[in-house]
Amino acid sequence: MTTLDTTLLTKVAEIADTYGKDVVFESVGSKVYDPATGKTTESSVTNYTVKVTPPAPYDHRMIDGDLIQVRDVGVLLPAKDLSFTPDLGMQVTFDSEVFDIVAMSPLYSGTSVCAYDIQLRQ
Repeated sequence: MTTLDTTLLTKVAEIADTYGKDVVFESVGSKVYDPATGKTTESSVTNYTVKVTPPAPYDHRMIDGDLIQVRDVGVLLPAKDLSFTPDLGMQVTFDSEVFDIVAMSPLYSGTSVCAYDIQLRQ
């Protein structure tokens, strides 16, 4: 990791801490089949509370009704000291509103992930 990488990771985290909002990412458990019992069980659900940038609606010129819909919002999740990797299918709760992650892209500084650009849909 270079000095620039360290600086960018810190700055993105500082912006989210200053202007961001606490949200809960919910990692939904997966279903596991046990051939010995013939039953399917669901593994536990894990919640992660972190700060993200305030949710921002997409510019109307980007909304195509398919990949980006009218009520979709975008957030940045700082990668510094993150204990999980966001993934499609996770749910994110802002206050009492629940969103699904429908798209996610890591943003790099050199070889390090600086933040995740996440598209959310209700």
